[in-house]
Amino acid sequence: MFIFSYICRILNVPMRNLFLLTLLLLGSGAAYSQTSQASLDSLEQQYQECLGSSTNMYDCALNYYKQLDSLLTNTLQQLYTNLDKPQQQQLEQEQAAWEEKKEEYFKKIDERVEKMHKRTMEGLDDEMISTDNKAAFLKQRLTTLLSI
Repeated sequence: MFIFSYICRILNVPMRNLFLLTLLLLGSGAAYSQTSQASLDSLEQQYQECLGSSTNMYDCALNYYKQLDSLLTNTLQQLYTNLDKPQQQQLEQEQAAWEEKKEEYFKKIDERVEKMHKRTMEGLDDEMISTDNKAAFLKQRLTTLLSI
C-alpha cells in the first residue's frame, strides 16, 4: 500500500486512479484482443471505402496490407507477453509454421502474377489482386490470433 501512495504522489494522481490503471493493465490481454478486433474491423471498413472511392485500388490494397501486417506484429507481441513459457513456445512453433506457409503462398501468388502480367494489360490490376490476396492471408492469421 505504501508503494501505491508513493507512486501516486510522484505521478500526482489519486490512488483510486492508479488502482484502476493497475487493474486495467492486468486485464489488458482481453482488452487488447477486443481493441485489436475493433481495429481490424475499422481497417476493413476503411479498405472497402477506399476501394469504392478511389481510382488507384492498388494503393488501397497496399496500404491495407501494411496496416494488417503492423496489427499482426503488434498482436503477436502483446499475445506473447501475456502467455506463460509453455504457451509462448507453442505460439513460436505455430508462428514459425505459419510463416513458412505464408512464404510459400506469397511465392505462388507472385509467380502467378508474373505469368499473368505477360498476358494482361499494362497497369497495377494484377498487383492489386495479389496484394489483396496477401492481405486476406494476414487477416486470416490475425483473426485466429485474436481468438486465442
